[in-house]
Amino acid sequence: MESRDSNYYDLRAQDVKLEDITSSAHNAEILRMLRDNDIASIEGEEGALYIVDYDYDSNCDDFVIVKEGDDWGWLGYFIGRNKQIRDLRLYCLPKDRDQVDAFMEGMKHNRSVEEFDFHHVIEGDSIIENLASFITNSCHLKELRLVDIHFGFDCARRLAVALIQRQQKTLTRLSLKFNNLSNEALEEITAALSGYKQLESLCVEENLSRRDQKYYDMLAQIIDLKCITSSKKNAEIFRRLRDDAWDENEDLYITDYDSDCDEYFCAEEGDDWGWLGYFIGKNEQIRGLNLHCLPEYVDDDDAFMEGLCRNQSIEHLDIRRCDIDFSSLSPFIIYSRNLRALELWNVDVSLGNASNLAMALSQRQHKSLTRFVLSRNNLSSEALAEITAALTGYSSLESFDVSGNVLIGRDGCESLGAIIRVAAMHLEQVFHSDDNLDDEDLQTLVAALTNATTLRLLHLSRNRSITAAGLRALSQLFSSACPLETLFLEKINIGDEGAEALADGLRGNTTLRHLVLTPNLAGITNTGWAAFSRLLCDTSSINNTYRSNHTLEHIGDNYCYMSTPD
Repeated sequence: MESRDSNYYDLRAQDVKLEDITSSAHNAEILRMLRDNDIASIEGEEGALYIVDYDYDSNCDDFVIVKEGDDWGWLGYFIGRNKQIRDLRLYCLPKDRDQVDAFMEGMKHNRSVEEFDFHHVIEGDSIIENLASFITNSCHLKELRLVDIHFGFDCARRLAVALIQRQQKTLTRLSLKFNNLSNEALEEITAALSGYKQLESLCVEENLSRRDQKYYDMLAQIIDLKCITSSKKNAEIFRRLRDDAWDENEDLYITDYDSDCDEYFCAEEGDDWGWLGYFIGKNEQIRGLNLHCLPEYVDDDDAFMEGLCRNQSIEHLDIRRCDIDFSSLSPFIIYSRNLRALELWNVDVSLGNASNLAMALSQRQHKSLTRFVLSRNNLSSEALAEITAALTGYSSLESFDVSGNVLIGRDGCESLGAIIRVAAMHLEQVFHSDDNLDDEDLQTLVAALTNATTLRLLHLSRNRSITAAGLRALSQLFSSACPLETLFLEKINIGDEGAEALADGLRGNTTLRHLVLTPNLAGITNTGWAAFSRLLCDTSSINNTYRSNHTLEHIGDNYCYMSTPD
């Protein structure tokens, strides 16, 4: 390509035959409109120009479809001199370096463009000088998108200088996606944006940047939240977390299903788990976190957990139906000062994973847990033993739930007994339903519970192997110092013999107020109900009437007990 300077183009602009420097009549007409400042006549998007190398509807007057025969130097010149273009979309460049230089040299003189979108795979050093000159001097530029430019550090620094040198700090949107930007390069660019008070959106996804704490800190206040979320609702949750605008009375729910509630973050494709973890980790107002799903990919999971583990405000963590590796959650469990309740529901806790959880619990600096739930986690007796051994220092534990773990057996009851003995002065609730307990298991459990001097609730429902022999063992509990107020025995075939065992055991008891069972499934006939009737009001003599149980208020179903963490 022959050497051309601005004088070359100026002298020939009005006389050049446009059909000789274009590949089609369509492109020649676009060059005429650019030259004559007649862009306003283009139908559709006013002042928009697309430069592409693929076939498109030839009737679209705002598309230059570049092919062999089109002169890039003239195209750049006419764009640079035009005063009407508002939106320039550059989606291709020639392979020849001289043609690239000629086009960029002309284009950089444009002063009317407000939106510039460059999307083309190219080495940054081949265009950076002309691109930087355009950015520095384009006085009306408000939106800048640079995609697929291979920026090295030097190119990023040159871009940063251009941004600093701009007299009009009018940028409202800046997108730098897929540009191979390193942390150092990104730091140069973001530092140059400090004077851009009108900047509303910054997108930097899919670069080579390392997602460390410095990366997140550097971008947190300027990153476009809409670029890292899948919905306006999720973007608003990010904003509330980032700006410490979260209502501390509201829990945050992270789910894979939607809800009308503003506190539900419905995770979908497009949501950045690293940023979600970061904003949770930095927030100082959130008290309750309900984690009902986790990302599919390991890298996303690691990034989320790394951020979450920095949080120090969460008091209640509820994890449900998640395949979680407790080694990644260990820093949170160990160092979270305010954690009071940890609930794990339908989490498959293998022996190895239980060891990770146990290690974190044993190393926890603040033994402040008051509620611990391990429900429906396929816990084996060995896994439960690991975990309960780690809880020996948790003397403030008030509620312990191991419901729905049918594999724990008698050894599990013995492990639970160890916890009860440790927390005997504070334990108020024990949930041991759906655990396939039999009579001997219950006897083992009762032996430990007699020392629980603060126990108010015991949940044994749906342990269908318990018979009258096991229920008779409860008399030891009823006559001990344990102040039990509510006993759940739902969906257990108690039978008349079991009803009589319970009635006999409750004679003289002054604490139990609610005996909850399922009448139509309890197998109790008139004989059994008569035993309960005598317990409540024995009319055989005045003394027996006086000695009847006057504390028990409720026998049967339709009793609702709602357990909530402190």
